[in-house]
Amino acid sequence: MTVSASTTDSLDRAPTVMIIRHGEKPTPAQKASPESFGVDEHGQPSAHGLTPRGWSRAGALAVRMDHAGGPDDSWIRPARMHAAPATHDNHSHRCLDTARPIAARLGVHLHHHHERGQEPQLAGEVRAAGDDTLIVWDHGHLPDLLRAFDPINPGDIPDPWPGDRFDLLALLTPESVDGRATYRLRVLAQDLLAGDASIVPAVS
Repeated sequence: MTVSASTTDSLDRAPTVMIIRHGEKPTPAQKASPESFGVDEHGQPSAHGLTPRGWSRAGALAVRMDHAGGPDDSWIRPARMHAAPATHDNHSHRCLDTARPIAARLGVHLHHHHERGQEPQLAGEVRAAGDDTLIVWDHGHLPDLLRAFDPINPGDIPDPWPGDRFDLLALLTPESVDGRATYRLRVLAQDLLAGDASIVPAVS
């Protein structure tokens, strides 16, 4: 179950949380052409890897996170990172591929022991740890992960997460409501690569 704070004092220890989708992956049409597969970290073709644009996004995110946290910056420089691992049921390693360059640049340990479907346990661990955190997840489970943090504005969770968007960031900012530490959600445009959309999709 999700760990929730019960006192105003705990708001001081509540971490800011950023959640992103992994970088770009091959489209179904691209998967039909071996030369258009994703690639692994060694540049070898991989149906479960990122496309070259996805790898470019991972690198751009690493630089952006390294310089985050200024006075007028909505982004934070994470002190903790989590990413969804490849499993027997889901062979994609795109979340780890996206997260590893960021973790290496920041010098942050990358946790990957929580699988897709374990969103409540992950949210509970992040809240209990108290460190500002970046999570890299897949879009199919991203709404569940956001709900696991119990934001005060759940109606702003895009559900389903748009399947064609890899350029968004979900920002969970601690907020006190009736003496209880909770979160407010904002979905932001990353605006990192040429062609990224500056418009955040509306929630119906």
